[in-house]
Amino acid sequence: MVYVKRMVCIGFKSFRKKTIVNFDKGFTAIVGANGSGKSNIIDAFVFVLGELSAKTLRANNIKDLISNGGNGLDPAETASVEIVFDNTSKAIPIDSEEVSVLRKIDRNGNGIYKLNGKKSTRKEIMDLLDLGGLMPNSSNMIMQGELFRLINMN
Repeated sequence: MVYVKRMVCIGFKSFRKKTIVNFDKGFTAIVGANGSGKSNIIDAFVFVLGELSAKTLRANNIKDLISNGGNGLDPAETASVEIVFDNTSKAIPIDSEEVSVLRKIDRNGNGIYKLNGKKSTRKEIMDLLDLGGLMPNSSNMIMQGELFRLINMN
């Protein structure tokens, strides 16, 4: 089974500086105090996995995902998120024990995707992740507000 090993954010939303989030095999939840960045971590996952809707990412437009700085830091010129999957099971059909997916955007709205460091297309990455059972709109992740909606369903 494929699992997330780590995520690296640079200039994405509240992660102005390079931020590395390591995940142990089998993690099931991201918890923390209000304002600690939990939702931004989920947004980063969804962003790097190819989400195109700014609204889904809790932004007015895709450029709003780039950090505005704060705490004495200048605004970032770009936002990038890289996610590294453990692929020892080879569920993602790449001959590599780790699979890295990176998405980067700039203030002009230009973006690139990289797969294991090589430029790729969104479609190529989405097709590979689909084979590994990893899609941003699937049941792998429950977005902010979705749990409340599920609990209150009748």
